[in-house]
Order: sequence, then C-alpha cells, then structure tokens
Amino acid sequence: MRLGTKTGIVLTSIFLLSCGSSLLAAETLTLRDAVDQAIDGNLSIKEGAVSVKSAKRASDYSWNSISPSIKASGSLSKPLPADSGSSYGKASDAARISLGASINIGLSPSIATSIKGARLSYEKQLIDYDSTVRTIELNVRKAFYQILYEQEYIKLQEKHVESAKKQYDTNKAKYDRGVLPRLDVLNSQISWQNAQLSLDSAKTTLMGDMATFKNLLGLPQSRSIELSGSLDEYAGLSGVSVADASATPNSIAALEKQVEIARNSLMATRLAAWAPSLSAGYSYNLSTTTDSSSGWSKSGTLSLGVNIPIDGFLPWSSGAQSIAKQKDNLELLEMQLADARNTQRINVDNNMSQVRNLVSAIGIRKQSLEYAEETYRLTSEAYNNGTKDILALQNARNGLLEAGVNLKSQAYNLAVAILNLENSLGVPFGSLSGIDE
Repeated sequence: MRLGTKTGIVLTSIFLLSCGSSLLAAETLTLRDAVDQAIDGNLSIKEGAVSVKSAKRASDYSWNSISPSIKASGSLSKPLPADSGSSYGKASDAARISLGASINIGLSPSIATSIKGARLSYEKQLIDYDSTVRTIELNVRKAFYQILYEQEYIKLQEKHVESAKKQYDTNKAKYDRGVLPRLDVLNSQISWQNAQLSLDSAKTTLMGDMATFKNLLGLPQSRSIELSGSLDEYAGLSGVSVADASATPNSIAALEKQVEIARNSLMATRLAAWAPSLSAGYSYNLSTTTDSSSGWSKSGTLSLGVNIPIDGFLPWSSGAQSIAKQKDNLELLEMQLADARNTQRINVDNNMSQVRNLVSAIGIRKQSLEYAEETYRLTSEAYNNGTKDILALQNARNGLLEAGVNLKSQAYNLAVAILNLENSLGVPFGSLSGIDE
C-alpha cells in the first residue's frame, strides 16, 4: 500500500520540477494579456494579415486595366553580300535603321465592375481576417477559463488529499493506541492514495492544456507563464441581457459580402456578353539608311476599333449561359444568407436559454456546497465521537469535494456559454458579462 503513496510523491515532484523550477521568472498573464499575445503571435492571424495586405494591393491598383500600353522599338537591318563561288564578292548594301513608338488603350465595358470587384474582395478579406481573429480570441478565452477551472480543481483536490492524509494520520494514531480497528486505517489509507492519484492525473492534464495554450498564443514551450483570474466572478453573475446588443456576426457579414460580389460578377458577365468594347492606338516610326543623305523618313498611324458582341443575345450561346450561371449562383447565396440569419437567431435563443439555466444551476450548486460543508463538519465531529464510521466520513468528504467541483464546473460552463452567446451576436467578447480582465 505504501508503493502508491511513494508513486504519487514522485509524480508530484516531477510536476513541480517541470512546471515550477522557474516559478520566480514566470510571466503572469491576465485574460486581456493572453488575448493581446495571441493577436500578436498566433500563426493563423499572421497568415491572415498577409492575405489582407495582398487584397489591399490588388484593390489599390485595380484601375490599372485602363492604363495605356506604351512600347518603343528599334531595328537595324543590313543585307549580306552576294555569294560568288566560295567567297563573298561585293561590299554589302547600306544598312537600314528604323525607330518606332506606339501607345494603345482599350476601354472594356467591365472596367467599373472590375474595380468594384477588387474592392469587394478586399472588404471580404477584411471580414475573413476579423473572423480569424475572433475565432482565435474565442479559443483563447475558452482555454484560459478551462485552465482556471483545472487550477481550481487541483486546489480542491489538494485540500481533499490534505484532509484524507490527516484522517489517515489520525486513524493510524488511534490504531497504534488500540482504539481503532486496522480496517479503518486501511480504508483511510486507500482513500488518501486514491485522492493523490486523482490529483496527479489532474496536474498532468493541466500540463498538456498549458502546452496547447502556449501554442495558441504563439509562445515557445520554454516560456513560463501563470494565469491571473478566477471563475468566482462568473459564479456571482445573476444573468446577462442582450437588449442593447447590436452587431452583425462575421459569418453573416461574409455571406452579405459574397452576395455583393455575386451581383457585381453578374453585372460584369452581362457587360461582357452585351456591351461593346473600344480600342485606340497610335504608332510613330522613323527610318533611314546609312548611305543616304535624304535624312529620316517619318510615318504615323492612328487606329480606332470597336468590338460588339452578338452571341450574348442568343439564349444558347456561352455568354448567355454564363449569365444564367451567375444568376443561379446569386440565388443560392441569397438563400444561404437567409438561412444563416435564421440559424443565428436560433443560436442566440439557445445560448440565452443555456445561460439562464446555468445561472439557475449555480445558485443550486452554492446551496449544495453549503450543505456539503455542514454535513462534513457534523460527520467529522460524529466520527471523532465514535457515532459515525469511516465510510460515512469518507462519503461526507467526497460529497464536499464533489460540491466544490460542481460549482466551479458550472461557473466554467457559464463562462463558455456567455462567450458562445457573444460570438453568436457578433458583439465584443466580455461585453455581456463585463469580465474582460
């Protein structure tokens, strides 16, 4: 039986060495600190920022399709001497030099839609980036509260282990004096060792979740951090109100922007199928020969053109089919947008219902904790007086631990539920609960 105790002590020592050796150098992070760190260091957010920069560049220079094309050319030509037998005969003729420049411009009917499309794509990229940031922030906040819960759970387990150890020591002393049977000593020892194993398991889980949390923040695993916060604030909430909450979730904003993009694409397709395009160009050339004294000869050419599509008016043409396809795509997106708005309302209602239920459950858990504390106190007194057996005392201690854990668990669940509600509404995180430290 002693082996289990020693194993627990060894595991605890390993945990303390791995997590607490640099305790003095540990950096303390509040919830806001963790969120700011994730925004600065998370890889997905960094990748999103690059995509936004690329989309902005495309939007800023989307007008370049109307920029004229300018070219310059030059050539030198010289005939080879006539072939006479195996050797060249007379000297070659004079070389000809030619210089030229041209400018061309095309005016497509889809220029305006092209510029607008680049702007809409940039705006859509901004929404996607903000969605990435919110998703990371949501995950950071949930992970932060999960670690707080695990830390609170470990504190309760440590108290449970300490209480079980004291009970074992007391029973051992009574057994040594011959006033308690050995079976009670063995039962209390098993209870103590089981509590220690549960504590070691909880610490191992906390280590793994802390490593995942550091990765989410973009921190090296060698960085030692501590979290500053408590779930007690959520345990003290009496509820939240969404009466003044007014925002558009990113999921809906993205679909609204996709509808705009689809409408713009439909207009561009119609213009490509029906509207004429114009082109204009001017070229200027200079030429001379090396043996002429007549100087440079000059010539210029002006060209104008118009391209009028005809097949777009035919219902079976590729142009007409492209228009029909764009219409179908727009219709599908509008249906998805309507469904997303309806789903969002359902999610808000469900989240609000969950928050109300959890607030009510926390009130019950508080009463249960008070009852468990009183039960354990009375049972402990009765056991010491010999009117209760060891099993009753262990049940009372386990009931007290369970009541404390249940209260912390409900507080954590409430924190997550409020975060999900804020995410469904699209409002800033922490705005409903007022907890953002």
